[in-house]
Amino acid sequence: MVKTRLYYSSKEKPLDLLCNQGFDEVITLLKNQGSQYEIIDTTTLSEEELYSAYSDAWVPSVYKKFRIRRVFGSRRHSGWLFGKGVPALLIYEKGKKYPIDVYPHEERGRIITIKEYLEKL
Repeated sequence: MVKTRLYYSSKEKPLDLLCNQGFDEVITLLKNQGSQYEIIDTTTLSEEELYSAYSDAWVPSVYKKFRIRRVFGSRRHSGWLFGKGVPALLIYEKGKKYPIDVYPHEERGRIITIKEYLEKL
């Protein structure tokens, strides 16, 4: 069984970017998927807590060989949009400390959105 954690800001609308496509449907899709989920409002997190969550997102990107740096920021400012301008969905296996997947991400030059992942479940 998996647990999902959605990081997003209640005060900032997601930026009009390809990686955020369909985000307005994500919370409904989360509720309908049947597994455990947690929604974390990033406005309540310190910068350290937010960066820690972004750092955790690196684990699956390294193992599965997909990119997240430019999805959640840029080469120079890695992660500055994580959970703010670009909401993030981290997927955890029961009992595991680090996520096994993160969305959105870039895979083979293509962006896989949160909505796309949830619709495939």
